Amino acid sequence: MSAQTPAADTTIAGQSLPLLPIETLIAQLRGPADSPPVVHRQVAFRGRLFAPTSGIDTLRVPLDFEEVYFLDEVSFSQVAFLAPVRFARTHFAGGLSFAAAHFTAAFSLRASHIAKHATFQKTRFRGDADLGASRFAGVASFVGAHFAGQRAHFAQTQFDNAAYFEQAAFAAPATFTDAAFAGVASFKETAWAQPLSFAGVRFADRALFWDARFAAEVSFDSGRADGEVAFDRARFSGQASFADFTFARAASFRSAIFGKARFDGAYFRREADFSESEGRVIRLGAFFNRSLDLSRAAFALIDLRPTGADSTFAAGGRLYVHQPRLGRIQVRWNQLAGHLAAADSTHATALDPTYAALYHQFLGQGLDGDAAACRAERMDRRRLARAYYEPARWGLELWRLSSDYGTAPQQLIAFMLAVILLLGLAYRIASSSMRPASGEGRPTLAACIAFSIYTFIHINPRAWDATGKLKLLVVVEALLGWVSFGLLIAVALAHLP
Repeated sequence: MSAQTPAADTTIAGQSLPLLPIETLIAQLRGPADSPPVVHRQVAFRGRLFAPTSGIDTLRVPLDFEEVYFLDEVSFSQVAFLAPVRFARTHFAGGLSFAAAHFTAAFSLRASHIAKHATFQKTRFRGDADLGASRFAGVASFVGAHFAGQRAHFAQTQFDNAAYFEQAAFAAPATFTDAAFAGVASFKETAWAQPLSFAGVRFADRALFWDARFAAEVSFDSGRADGEVAFDRARFSGQASFADFTFARAASFRSAIFGKARFDGAYFRREADFSESEGRVIRLGAFFNRSLDLSRAAFALIDLRPTGADSTFAAGGRLYVHQPRLGRIQVRWNQLAGHLAAADSTHATALDPTYAALYHQFLGQGLDGDAAACRAERMDRRRLARAYYEPARWGLELWRLSSDYGTAPQQLIAFMLAVILLLGLAYRIASSSMRPASGEGRPTLAACIAFSIYTFIHINPRAWDATGKLKLLVVVEALLGWVSFGLLIAVALAHLP
């Protein structure tokens, strides 16, 4: 290294460092192609470095900086770097720019601190790019950047302000493991061609992945988003995992396309929107505190069974399922009971197609009890949507009380026997109003029960007749008999294979 004698010393963070004018570094960078590597350790530079106006457009020698302080802005915009570049524990007090720069070899900005803006717009990395454990205090822009080396490393990197990776392209495997985004994190239209990890990531503000493309597997496991998260129209071609991810605010996967995705143990504190999304296999073994929207979603297989939790939905949670196209559903009815909802809640039959689909899913899986409970809730919705003065409301009330909407035939038989016995007792109590078909006397309890049976099943030959107001009770029992036999036929038909 060729270095000039320091003009003075300066104290930074309690450390005394040589203070060099930036012209010293510029002179080294403008040296001939056969110059030795530019190496600096524990030194500070004063002055603004702007490569385009300093006549620096191509650097052929390696750069190696460690514990170096740049007190003013540094810009290597549009510079081609033909040798490795390394910045370790380097501090940029006035901002840093590599806009439209081109790195043909490895680039490292590790454990460094950029106090103001950091610009990598349309920067091309043909070698490895390592920006791990660095801290970007100002706005960081990687818009249109291209990563084509063996890896792109942002693990444990901290973004204190907005970070923009819009339209960036990652041809190399990338990792943002344990990265922290304090401001807006925008990855709109970003494309990843190789495996990607956001495991343990923290988003304090909005995280936007609109129209992002994930060609290989991606992991967001154990991450957390305290702001809105949006993957609208994102495409996940490989395995996507959001296991144990915490969505503190609204999460949107509207119109997203999945190959395989798993959300085992994830926690959605607010709305989760998967409307109009589609895919082959999606496992939503998560907990939904407010709502899950699957309206017009299309999945070959969807698994809603909880992982490590007693239920899928909170007490007031809602599952919106308007016109979904779901192949196979893996779920138990107790997870869904009381949670199905439609955007248009004014129509009692709005959810009928959903209930019907779930009913047949349960039957196909041999879950007859779940199917019966599903059908019962469907009829409950219809019943409660009717006004009390409507005959249909009372018909449904009777069907519910007698056989739980046809799902419990034994209950209907018990209901019929109870009517016969109770009315038989009523006839015995009011036996003074009973007259024998011939002769005199009062009926015994057995005769009253027999009379009740004949009345209920509409057999005319009876040994006794009711008189006075008791005739009204006979008419009521006859009507109950007609209705009960009609319900019995309906239940039998419903249980035919």
